[in-house]
Amino acid sequence: MKFRIDTSTGPHVGIVTLSGRIDAENSIELQNSFMSWLLETSLFVFDCSDLDFIDSSGLGSIVSCLRKALEHNGDLRLAGMGPKVSMVFELTKAKKLFSIFPDTANAMQSFGKSEP
Repeated sequence: MKFRIDTSTGPHVGIVTLSGRIDAENSIELQNSFMSWLLETSLFVFDCSDLDFIDSSGLGSIVSCLRKALEHNGDLRLAGMGPKVSMVFELTKAKKLFSIFPDTANAMQSFGKSEP
């Protein structure tokens, strides 16, 4: 996982690049890292374009990250989901919880539009 802050659209948005797998082995690491990222910003884009696999533990971690962002008056948006990852969100109805964009650029722009 890589994390960086992007200010090109105005607000400080944390971009998290997820790659490989998010499963029971590393889902806790994502949640713990997210708590430290919340010290820098409360707006996030999870770039899923390099994510190959997600299981229920990984999905639970991402939902937990969304909840934490909302608790800090922020938001978390997903971008670039491939077919396998998208199917998991579709089958579990988790897709309804998130704003999902085709790519990171569109997700970033959406924050600029929603900010006063």
